Amino acid sequence: MTTLNSLIVGGVISFLPFMVNSAALEAVLLGEFSNNSIDVTQMKPMAVLDLLAQNSQQDLTFTFQEMSITRGWMEMPKLQNACMYNKVKTPAREKVGYFSQYPITLYPPLRLIVRSEDAKQYATDFDISSIQPSQQMRYALVKNRSYGVLDPQIVNKKQLLFFRDGPNSIAKLLEMLSLDRIDGFIEYADTVNTYILDHKANFEIKTIPIKGANKPSPGYIVCSKTDYGLQLIHAIDKAMSQASFQQALITIHQEFASVEDKSLLGDELITIFENAN
Repeated sequence: MTTLNSLIVGGVISFLPFMVNSAALEAVLLGEFSNNSIDVTQMKPMAVLDLLAQNSQQDLTFTFQEMSITRGWMEMPKLQNACMYNKVKTPAREKVGYFSQYPITLYPPLRLIVRSEDAKQYATDFDISSIQPSQQMRYALVKNRSYGVLDPQIVNKKQLLFFRDGPNSIAKLLEMLSLDRIDGFIEYADTVNTYILDHKANFEIKTIPIKGANKPSPGYIVCSKTDYGLQLIHAIDKAMSQASFQQALITIHQEFASVEDKSLLGDELITIFENAN
């Protein structure tokens, strides 16, 4: 089982001593933690980490250091055994860390989250490139987060978008949406609906397809670009190559997904695993 204790001493990261050639490997996950989960966009992360440990041929453990996404990317190049969970793979990020071969999470396509009464304003889908200067700061995203295939469109409209930093992004963005401070924000529909259900929020939303985002989005584990970080990624890849891990990961995704997305995620994961073997 994974070690779920945080190693925080006076706000400074503390690491247990380790030997690079030791059979035991310890990864320190950097991220935002809430209610024993990593971020608010991840499906059963602790269960997945336990699966990695159970399927690893080495003694693989995870401890945690809480920090913002922004700081996590800044700290990773300074540390020997740091990792981050559920990150989009980009050429720029591959210069900073080693990414796992397989995705650790797979999400349905991103959607625009809007107030229920405003859904009629969007005939078919939402086109980021159509945002006008009169709509400045009316559409929101999370700062320093990659949105995969949507990133080029987002960069082109960066000056017109609102970017929120810090933890509890979904809670804050839903609050802004309910107060009419924004017209919508980009997120995974299942994640927002789960948050509303769990927190018994009396607020109705609608989800609008986004032009250019019609496939599931993969998130990977990324570790320090060091000898030790490479050992961690190799151990993680070996664990994820086990049939028992792959079947369990598919099951977790199907349990998390809405009815219409169950087959989409399951089929996509099966394709990913089969093509890699």
